[in-house]
Amino acid sequence: MPYILGVSGFKNSGKTILCRKLVPLLEEGGIDVAYVKRTHENVVSPECSDSGSLSTVSAPVALWGADGFRIEERTESLDPYALAARFFQGKHLLLLEGGKNLNIPKVWVGSPTEVPEEVTGIVAFYDRDNPCERERHYASGQEEELASFIVSLVSRAEASPAEVYAGGRRIPVKFFVGDFIAGGLSGMLRALKGEFDPEAGVSVHLRKTPGRGR
Repeated sequence: MPYILGVSGFKNSGKTILCRKLVPLLEEGGIDVAYVKRTHENVVSPECSDSGSLSTVSAPVALWGADGFRIEERTESLDPYALAARFFQGKHLLLLEGGKNLNIPKVWVGSPTEVPEEVTGIVAFYDRDNPCERERHYASGQEEELASFIVSLVSRAEASPAEVYAGGRRIPVKFFVGDFIAGGLSGMLRALKGEFDPEAGVSVHLRKTPGRGR
C-alpha cells in the first residue's frame, strides 16, 4: 500500500503550491505519486442529477467527458488507508493535501510555533518565508531537499515486494512470502505475449466467479 503523507496546515498556508512543486520532484526521484486533496465541501454530484441519482443505488459511478474521467462514490466512512487500498494499489506514495487531524505522518506547512495541540505525526516543517537551520525544517527554495527527505521516508517504508488486497483492504504479507509471490508471478508473466516488463510492476486481479457468493 502507498506510504501516506499529509501536507497539512491552515487555510491559504500554501499547501497546494507546495504539492504542485513536490509531485514532479518526487517523480524525478523514482516515486510513483498519487495526489488527493481533502475538502469539507461536497464533491459528489447532487441527487437531482443523473449521476447523482445513480450514486445512491450503485457504487461507484463514472463520469466520462471531453476533458477527462471522474469516479464518484457516496461514502461517509472512508479513511485514508481504505482510500489507498481501493484506488491507489501499487503506488509508492499517496500525497494527501489537508487532513491535519488525521492519524498519518504529515509535513506541516506554516510556522512550527502555530501548530494546534491536537495535530500529531509531524515529520517535517515547511515554513516558506522563514528559513531555518534546524533539521527537517524547510523554506521556499528548499523543495528539492524536502522531496529528497520524503523519498527517504518512502524508501524506508517499502516492505514486501508483492501486495495482496481483498475486499477493499490490504492483506498483510511477510517479506519472504511477498518475495515468493513476486518471483513466481514474474517468471510466469514472462511467458505471456506483449511488450511489458514484470520488474517494472504489474497488477494481477482475481475476479470472483459470477453466481458464486465468494
